Amino acid sequence: MYRLKKIAVRVSRYYALDLRALSLLRIGIALIVIADLIIRASDLKAHYTDEGIWQTKFIYTFGWKQGFWSFHALSGSTSFELMLFALHGLFALSLLLGYKTKWSTVLVWLFTVSLHNRNVFILQAGDDVLRLILFLGIFLPWNACYSIDTKRNQVNTKQNTIANLAYLLLLASVYFFTAILKTSPEWRSEGTAVYYALSLEQLRLPVGDWLYQFPNVLKILTHLVFYIELLLPFLILFPSKKGYLRLTAFLLILVLHIGIGFTLYVGLFFVISMVSALGLLPKFVLDKVEKFLLKPKTLRTNAAKPLSFGEGFGVRLLCIIVIILSITINLSSTTWFQYELKKQFQIPINALRLNQYWGMFSPEIMKKDGWLVYYGIDEQGRQWDLRTNKDYVDFSKPAHIVSMYKTDRWRKLAENMANESFTFLHPMYGKYMLDTWNKEHPEKKLVTLNMYYMEKINLPDYKTSEPVKKLYCVSQ
Repeated sequence: MYRLKKIAVRVSRYYALDLRALSLLRIGIALIVIADLIIRASDLKAHYTDEGIWQTKFIYTFGWKQGFWSFHALSGSTSFELMLFALHGLFALSLLLGYKTKWSTVLVWLFTVSLHNRNVFILQAGDDVLRLILFLGIFLPWNACYSIDTKRNQVNTKQNTIANLAYLLLLASVYFFTAILKTSPEWRSEGTAVYYALSLEQLRLPVGDWLYQFPNVLKILTHLVFYIELLLPFLILFPSKKGYLRLTAFLLILVLHIGIGFTLYVGLFFVISMVSALGLLPKFVLDKVEKFLLKPKTLRTNAAKPLSFGEGFGVRLLCIIVIILSITINLSSTTWFQYELKKQFQIPINALRLNQYWGMFSPEIMKKDGWLVYYGIDEQGRQWDLRTNKDYVDFSKPAHIVSMYKTDRWRKLAENMANESFTFLHPMYGKYMLDTWNKEHPEKKLVTLNMYYMEKINLPDYKTSEPVKKLYCVSQ
């Protein structure tokens, strides 16, 4: 018994996280939530109200899973959504400042789940990471530093080793499963994956335009990305008392996602990925940073013990269940793991929004690319191009397809509309575009909108197929 206790203490020391790193994680996540809300609020009417694309009457028909819930879906009015956004932002500010942090975390997580469920067709992998980090934050002492709670002596600096492991396993899972799901030759042997990723003009940014000119470099980068993703889980999870391995993992994550963020239009995904790794920062790094910036007395991490938030055994048990479910969900995404969770497990998983799939650019890079054309017709039968605002419709490829999208949410929606499984989005999108145009341009009122998608396929050796004109919908 004594030996087991000794082993448990040693393990808890290996997997203790610096309290300042966890507090920086809290601050970073809160800032991301606030930034995300500001970006989403710029299209609040379009994406979250009955005046927009995704009306409340459609929510439970398409994309909804048993166990999902959303108080954002209780009303389709703009004022109701504004109220929820304001409350969400207020709770995120409270989390940022570290005021009543545990309950602020719970509320921000609840509002984030509700918001994500309101419109699932504009979500991306970064949203899953954000949502899961917020959930695990409920069990992490990330208010131990840089918080109002600290000033008020309302913090518990004790750690829960199981919660720490759940956080580390989440980070490791993102990179492990995205690597093993990359099974195509373009990742494993050809080394053409980065070439195909940068061939997607709906994603490629100016730095990507420059990098795209060097095929040999793209091949090296493909193998580098793949093997970094394979290496990261080992660096994150291997017991590291001093923290050198986790620091290496943090730096590699930083380099990997800075590269993604500068070359591909992925919204906040790359920022979320970098911020989510802040908890890996080891004590010796933060000691040096604090000494350089503030020269305060360093707050030492405590040995891992149960949290005071809830009963110790209950919290540990819940964390263990979450770990088991998350690993099973991820394993189920592979072809070689045959077991699937029974339906009775799916409801609580969906309710807590533990859903996760880390198949970014897996098993191969998407080859389908293209751009939307809005062919408007007025009462006299005259044509009008809603994109260029000209009296003739231009079907030719824009100089920069990626510039057509106001935010990554619109780009993700367009990507989903190109998927044959989501054709039901076409008439909703077309009707919204027509109504919005007529409200903003009453002097040029249109009666019909023919929405086309000019689809092209990216091929090897910097070639593409001839664009094919596809009629998405006719809206009136």
